[in-house]
Amino acid sequence: EFDKAISDYDKAIELDPKYATAYYNRGYAYNEKGEFDKAISDYDKAIELDPKDATTYNNRGYIYNEKGEYDKAIVDYDKTIELNPKDTTAYYNRGYTYRRKGDYGKAIADYDKAIELDPKDAKAYNNRGIVYNEKGEYDKAITDYNTAIKINPNHATIYLNRGTMYDRKGDSESAIKDYDNAVRLCPNYEIDFIDRSFIFGGKDAVEVAIKLLKSIVSDPPESSADFYYTGVRALFRNDRLSAKRAFQIALGKDYHNQDKIEQHLANLK
Repeated sequence: EFDKAISDYDKAIELDPKYATAYYNRGYAYNEKGEFDKAISDYDKAIELDPKDATTYNNRGYIYNEKGEYDKAIVDYDKTIELNPKDTTAYYNRGYTYRRKGDYGKAIADYDKAIELDPKDAKAYNNRGIVYNEKGEYDKAITDYNTAIKINPNHATIYLNRGTMYDRKGDSESAIKDYDNAVRLCPNYEIDFIDRSFIFGGKDAVEVAIKLLKSIVSDPPESSADFYYTGVRALFRNDRLSAKRAFQIALGKDYHNQDKIEQHLANLK
């Protein structure tokens, strides 16, 4: 309940304008609401009042990264690491920013450091695997995904990532097993099978996508999510009328991501 939280932080700041933690917490609440400029303003004030708090720099860096201001983000992560050289999250976040800038060497170096500090951090292996993937070093990517899955065998994203690697290497059987595991772990997975995070390859891509989407949907469809994914599957078949009907039913059943459905319907027009 972010608005209520912000109201309380407002009062805390009114009572004590030099209370750095109140600015930090209100900034975090604004961040969660997606009000990035207000969050940055509060983190600026928190840093002014307490310039030795590494976490504030790290959080402000995260927002700069989300805004696409990568150089500012890196400056904040540098400061976080200067204040706390063992902060694995700062290395992880800076590595993510370097990857988004396309500086893969520095990204890998930061993930290496994060793994050195915490060898059980599955996220660091997964994200380093993504960098290797983007560099075209598929075997190294798969090795990292294998380690990440060994540490955390219940994270759908890692199976999706490894499945994509197997697909690109031409190992369709292993790819489908990984996609099946992702669906098993998270049947209504947020990532659509047609968005930028999950890319099918190979000549049978559409048929594989339809098969996987069908495995998600109950027969007959009942829930809003069932109708939503029925609509997505219809898009793969280029059956626009069926897609429209399915999305409209999902909308009527209050599917949790109304904006996504409305965008699909707008596209269909």
